[in-house]
Amino acid sequence: MSSIDTRGKILEAADDLFAEVGYDAATTREIAARSGVNKALIHYHFENKEALLVCILDRYYERLIATLSESMVSEGTLVERIERLLDAYLDFYSENRNFTRTIQREVAGGKYVEQIWAHMLPLYQIGIDALHDTYPATRSGDLAAEQLLTSFYGMVTSYFTYGDTLRFLTKEDPYSKSELQKRKAHLHRMLEIIEETLRKEDPGPGQGS
Repeated sequence: MSSIDTRGKILEAADDLFAEVGYDAATTREIAARSGVNKALIHYHFENKEALLVCILDRYYERLIATLSESMVSEGTLVERIERLLDAYLDFYSENRNFTRTIQREVAGGKYVEQIWAHMLPLYQIGIDALHDTYPATRSGDLAAEQLLTSFYGMVTSYFTYGDTLRFLTKEDPYSKSELQKRKAHLHRMLEIIEETLRKEDPGPGQGS
């Protein structure tokens, strides 16, 4: 087995275990057993369990930020770009369920929440600046950019955080292709409603730039 294969197997096993039981409960012994490698190899490649989690978080956020940033800098109106961003965000969460579980544990009081904040800040600032530039009404008040981003962030992440609860309440699989498509359509509609309100409050030139 090559060094790259070994490293990948360790990361995959750690990713699964952190998502299942949490970082604190996971042990390097169990990670070694799941990855089929000697425990000493974990310390050779990653030094310790902390380095494993940092690497996993960095990998996820590098992919997520690249995906979302591409949506925001692509062609189209701001609304069209945000729609693509929301779709990409939902797809990423759907395809990376371990990410959802691990991140929720960390932001709820984990040791590495500040690392997560550092990853999120650049993209958050891009969203704030884009809304301020296109819709001056988002600079303050009930439709402030900070409030809008918080609301849409919640509408995306809570769907996955409470997926099992939604399955019980709705009797539908929230992660099925059809249900995810419904969620995307709903978020698009919410965005349209907000955009209509913003245009009425500030119908000046430059909308959709």
